[in-house]
Amino acid sequence: MQIADIMRTTMIKVRPEAPVGHVLIWYGGMSHVFRNTYVVDHCNRLLGVVTIHSFLSIIVSPEITVQAKAGLLDGQEHLLDALRHNMASISDMPVGDIMDADYPFAHPEDLFVMASELIVEKGIPAVPVIDPNGVLVGEISRRMILQFLVKNL
Repeated sequence: MQIADIMRTTMIKVRPEAPVGHVLIWYGGMSHVFRNTYVVDHCNRLLGVVTIHSFLSIIVSPEITVQAKAGLLDGQEHLLDALRHNMASISDMPVGDIMDADYPFAHPEDLFVMASELIVEKGIPAVPVIDPNGVLVGEISRRMILQFLVKNL
């Protein structure tokens, strides 16, 4: 079974200059949770990936975590104020500045077990699928693979 038979083609795609704040607003309004944001050029070629983990790590920065653990952000409102301040400081940052340009990928004609191996080895939720020209054509996730296996075994 090839990846093309299992992958989905609905994904979040943004240009590298898109502000982080805009992408996070999209996440806040979605009913379906996407774990990856794909950064593409004007021809839809994959440039990099921003994961939910990446977004969390810049919103809840290590500095805020250290302050909270030390009791310096006493109470919910102090913590939220610190997070709001941090969010304001990163809101205009281009997504391209935080993308992972070395994120693993697969091709539609690859066997799905190759994507499964990448997901397990790298500890990632999904793998982008690109054509021979580097154009993003889909995504295959651990959930899609598991659903396929459960239905077919």
